[in-house]
Amino acid sequence: MSMQLTRLRVEQLRQFRQSFELRELTPGLNIFTGPNEGGKSTLVRAIRAAFFERYRSKVVEDLRPRGDSSAMPSVEIDFTLNQQAGRLHKSFLGSRARCSLTLGDRTWDGSDAEDQLATLLGFGYAGKGASKAEHWGIPGLLWVEQGTGQELAEAATHARDHIHTALQERISQSSAGSLAATGGDELLAEFQAQRDELLTSAGKPRAAYQDAITQVQQLQHTLGEVDGRVATYQQQVDQLARLRAQHLQDEQTRPWEPLREQLAVARQTEQALAQGARQLADASAALQQMQRQRELLLEQIQSHERLQVRLAQGRLHCEQAAQVLQQAGEAATLAQRHADEAQVSAEQAHETFAMARQEATRANLQVQWQAASEALDRHQQTLQTFLGSQQQLDELQAQAATCTLTEADVHELRQLERAWQDLTLQRTAVSTRLQFTLQEGQIIALQGSSGAEQLQGQGERLLANPVNLSLPGLGELTITPGGQDLAGLTKDCEAAQAQLQHRLQALGLVDVAQAEAHLSQFQTLLIHIKHARQALKQIVPEGLDRLKERLAQAEGQMQSSQTALAQLPEAPAQPASALEPAELAQQAADSVALRTRSVLADAQQRLARAEVDHQSRGRELELVTEELNNSERQARQQQAQQQLGQLAQDLLVQTALVQECTRVLDQARPDIVQQDIERLSRSVGQLEQAHSQRHTEIQVLDHALQQAGAAGLDEQRQTAAGDLSRASQRVQELLRRAQALSLLCAKLQSRRQAALAKLQAPLRQHLQRYLQLLFPHASVEVGEQLTPDVLLRRTATGAEDVGTFASLSFGAREQLGLISRFAYADLLREAGRPTLLILDDALVHSDGERLGQMKRVLFDAAQRHQVLLFTCHPEDWRDMGVESRALG
Repeated sequence: MSMQLTRLRVEQLRQFRQSFELRELTPGLNIFTGPNEGGKSTLVRAIRAAFFERYRSKVVEDLRPRGDSSAMPSVEIDFTLNQQAGRLHKSFLGSRARCSLTLGDRTWDGSDAEDQLATLLGFGYAGKGASKAEHWGIPGLLWVEQGTGQELAEAATHARDHIHTALQERISQSSAGSLAATGGDELLAEFQAQRDELLTSAGKPRAAYQDAITQVQQLQHTLGEVDGRVATYQQQVDQLARLRAQHLQDEQTRPWEPLREQLAVARQTEQALAQGARQLADASAALQQMQRQRELLLEQIQSHERLQVRLAQGRLHCEQAAQVLQQAGEAATLAQRHADEAQVSAEQAHETFAMARQEATRANLQVQWQAASEALDRHQQTLQTFLGSQQQLDELQAQAATCTLTEADVHELRQLERAWQDLTLQRTAVSTRLQFTLQEGQIIALQGSSGAEQLQGQGERLLANPVNLSLPGLGELTITPGGQDLAGLTKDCEAAQAQLQHRLQALGLVDVAQAEAHLSQFQTLLIHIKHARQALKQIVPEGLDRLKERLAQAEGQMQSSQTALAQLPEAPAQPASALEPAELAQQAADSVALRTRSVLADAQQRLARAEVDHQSRGRELELVTEELNNSERQARQQQAQQQLGQLAQDLLVQTALVQECTRVLDQARPDIVQQDIERLSRSVGQLEQAHSQRHTEIQVLDHALQQAGAAGLDEQRQTAAGDLSRASQRVQELLRRAQALSLLCAKLQSRRQAALAKLQAPLRQHLQRYLQLLFPHASVEVGEQLTPDVLLRRTATGAEDVGTFASLSFGAREQLGLISRFAYADLLREAGRPTLLILDDALVHSDGERLGQMKRVLFDAAQRHQVLLFTCHPEDWRDMGVESRALG
């Protein structure tokens, strides 16, 4: 079945207020061109409204021409369907809205015509309100609105059932084919929903299955707790028997009594060892006292020997101090002579530097006076220039003060003139246009408010007021143009003109152009004033006051320099040295003088220290000699030597006593005795505490066993085991059901994929046919929704580039979207379905190379389908082998 539009006629539809018709539409490619807002999209909208909108719909107000609420938009389409001529006529809005469909020798009217048309072309109508994309079916997929070429998924979804039907008609009607259809999807969805009630997408339990598993786990935990309590009861019975046997044995043997006797013996031994330790301590204290006395005697004897050593050293030190004193005196004398010579040289250098500085000051003052004199001349010249520029600025400001016209006044005049002109244009637009063409020699007399006029030949007049036309030999015609609106516009126009003239007279102007000229002159004068002020600022950037200050400063600088020069002494007869060498010489002389004074001070300090050291050494030698010659000290020295001999014998006896006491204590091992006491004490306490604690445990276990025996543990375990068995059986049932549903869904999905692959193959074949014209060596994968899903291409390096449809650029998505629509059209044509392709300003986002490739694709598709292409770029479609038709 093939379908072809042959004629399109619209009337009172948007900008087509009058009847507009497209005739002789060809079977293949038809190209219509026009500028923006030239009517292309309006014609596409008219076709869509004729097919998709109910003729009684009230939501098509957008079809009416602007400002014409009484218009009744109408669309008439002639077509052929399966070699039969047909016509669709539909008018909207108003009381005369109607729809009629003629096909061959049959005619339908009203809703029957619309329903028959929807059945033939594969679309539907909205139940209420405006038609939407979900109702458009196959035409919604093949008729591409402006800017929607890349939006394929939604349109394909709405046409999916029709495409499925067309594809299934090309393959055998098998169970797999039916499974891929809508009914099969519903069956698979039902089983999948039942499976999802029991398992998650990852195969984990959920809902009732998970609740059953949780219940089994809880019952297992409960049974484990009961089993644990039973095992605990049995352990406690055994433990109670063991505790009672151990307690009876302890009552009979009383093992802590022997340990108490051993503890008493150890404590007696500890007391004896304590007395021996006290004896050792007394002997050790006496020995330490003797050793300290011996050390004192030795110190006294050694101090006499040290005094003799000090006497010999003191004599040597006195001799050395005398030599140092003599050397320090000689060095001090030499340093004094050098310091005197350096001081004289420094004073001469100071006098030379003072004279050089005086002459340098004289030269600087002369330079300052010269610079101040030049600055004074420069500032005086700047002041004269400033005063001249200031006078020019005052003259310009005086001229600007005489101008009273402001920019607001000119703006007001512009608005008044524009209002008058707008009213004049409106009056002209609504005035009655009288066009006349008279035969040669014929005259018509026109009598109006503005006077009489003879009309002859050919011409045109605009009538704003009533006029009389005298027709020789026939009578008179009275023409009253425009009614009340034209009279009001005339009055408003005259009032606007009078207001404009009144304002011009008030400002002393002839017209708005003169006001513009005066304002331009005033603005030019303001620019000159601005430039004059900028010039003043450039002459005196810091201001006139600052310039006067600089004049005063220059005069003061000259006067101060002259005064300072007069106060200087007369210049020397001989030229003074240069300032810098004189200053360097003075600094060098001062440095030498400073170093010689430092050397002199150091020599004097060393001399003073040598004198003090010589005197100190002599006094120390006298004191040591007197102490050695003292008779009392010699007597104490002899007595200390005698006492030291007697003390040596006593030390031998006391040392032997301490060693004997230490040996006795070491053999007795008091640390081991202390450990025995601690060990026996702990053992006795532990045995008695264990005996008492065991008695308490026996009482606690006996009470606990009595309570556990009364709780009925065996009955509890039987109940828990029964509940666990029933819950486990429920889990197994749900597990088998989930596994069965999973297996069934997998089988159905596998069959569905196989059927879907059979459905996709024809579409992929047609897609691949067109794709090779756009992307050579590329391939496309078709998704479950029968839309392009993945595009595989080869890069320049030979690598494979895989990209999804959504990841492509806007232009590439639009190109692939159009290719897909051409492939759908091929499938529908093979299935005997009518096809018509409408492209409204498509491929505007394609570059030159891609557009050339898409032209080949479009031309190939036009060999099998009628294509209506609307574009505002006629220059891009001159090479399509068909003549473009301009709208207008």
